[in-house]
Amino acid sequence: MGTAPEQSVIVVGAGPTGLALACELAAAGVSCTVLERRLKTSTQSRAMGLYSRTMEVLDLRGHADALVALGRPVSRMVPARDAAVDFAELDTRFPYLNVVPQSRTEEVLQQRALDLGVAIERDAEVHGLEQDASGVTLQVRTGTGEWAESADFVVGCDGAHSAVRELSGIAFRGRTYEIAPILADVRLSKPPPDDVLMVTGNGGIMVSVPYGDGVYRLAVARRDRPWTREPVTLEELSELLTRSLGFDPQPYDPTWLARFKIHQRIADQYRTGRVLLAGDAAHLHSPLGGQGLNLGIQDAVNLGWKLAAEVQGWAPTGLLDSYETERRPQAERILRATDRATQLATTPSAALTALRRTVFAKALSRRRVRRFAAASVSGLRAGYGRRGVGGPRLRAGQRVPDLTLPRTDDAPVRLYELMRDGRFVLLDLADDGRAALLTQAWGSRVSPVRVDGGIPELAGVSTLLVRPDGYAAWVDGEADPGGRDERVRTALHRWCGVEGPAPARREDRVAEATAPPEAGPRTGSASGSGAGSGSASGSGSGTESEGEQQPAPSTEEG
Repeated sequence: MGTAPEQSVIVVGAGPTGLALACELAAAGVSCTVLERRLKTSTQSRAMGLYSRTMEVLDLRGHADALVALGRPVSRMVPARDAAVDFAELDTRFPYLNVVPQSRTEEVLQQRALDLGVAIERDAEVHGLEQDASGVTLQVRTGTGEWAESADFVVGCDGAHSAVRELSGIAFRGRTYEIAPILADVRLSKPPPDDVLMVTGNGGIMVSVPYGDGVYRLAVARRDRPWTREPVTLEELSELLTRSLGFDPQPYDPTWLARFKIHQRIADQYRTGRVLLAGDAAHLHSPLGGQGLNLGIQDAVNLGWKLAAEVQGWAPTGLLDSYETERRPQAERILRATDRATQLATTPSAALTALRRTVFAKALSRRRVRRFAAASVSGLRAGYGRRGVGGPRLRAGQRVPDLTLPRTDDAPVRLYELMRDGRFVLLDLADDGRAALLTQAWGSRVSPVRVDGGIPELAGVSTLLVRPDGYAAWVDGEADPGGRDERVRTALHRWCGVEGPAPARREDRVAEATAPPEAGPRTGSASGSGAGSGSASGSGSGTESEGEQQPAPSTEEG
């Protein structure tokens, strides 16, 4: 591939999804511009919960610690009376729901994007789109004029009303719920417990999430309260909370009151030519369970390294198409689950409500069920292989835990710390270290690590190739050492393209440009700078505030 154009990718939408994707691309050395129609960053909290797996993929790129400092950990979710899902039982560095306003998540990702050299253009509305075999051209307007913006690829991360999706002619099929929930960030004189609390009954549901410092996110939805344009009042909120809780928690000092529509929709396709969709632009669902922001962030991390490989010319056949192959089933699963939960939670049937409570209480009284439910809700069970996490050993497509690696030539290190620069990591657990040596032919695309001694979680594994998004690309557990070299080469070809150096990464180019004359070139260490992960510029779920705007190296979702 020839020299990349000055601008390789345009990301439309500066919400968490768009900003995280921009971080991924920029850290991989791909020139990127973000266009955002909002003049300023949002001050509304909007989506506000980052689950364990989302925190892990943010940790892959070094964002997690900043978000931990800004958030509040909540370790329990109570979906029904006498029933609780305990995240504290999970085997992860983040055994909780990190409650942090979306505005703060955007701040962290935006600063990282700027540090990586991403250009962020605000007050920039996309109103035209044309593409051909060589690139995409957008027509952009602001309050001061119009211009054309071109790039190799465009990714629409511009939310529920995505201009990129509509201009590309991609249908967005689904439906709108008749119920219209109220969302509020308020203080409470008589607060409920500091868990993620869900109270159902009499055709309604109330969800309470503690921010800390006495502030709560409340969501109330009832079948007998259809959509209206009337503004929300504290009196109305108080009445609905009383009907759900059985007492008046006395809300006061609101920082946000809004009435929302709920949609359940998914794009017919995530890609058409050189245009792709991610986050709310690709899928919307009921906000029950708070999965939207997390789904969008993980879209961005899955897409980022694949799109960078395509732009840089080393992507194996079908790699970019595997973005939709892997991510669409995840969205469909969330749409089905949240739709069933919303219908059941807002049923007017007292008998069904009582049955739901009984089933939840009985099931979640068993530790094994609690752990399964916590891992499912938190995203730790999600993967792209035929089986979820579990079984006798790690399989391709599964999440790779943040293992502590004893190295032959250095101090022990966490796996996720080695993945800050977004490269593949090959773990060589054999004594001869030959697999690690073979990666040299793939240049800077693969970071080899010779592991000294066994790792219980990798029992029976001799070589593990970890994708940049933290899932297993290939696992070798065969006993035949004679054919191991060929198996390693085959796996590297399948996932990392043909041998040879990839174009220099942005941080490498910057380092070389600023190094003193006597300094030698960088050798591509496993540390390096981070990248990101994000959601859509909307609310991070299927809610909409009125007036706001197989050669392919893929696996099957199980």
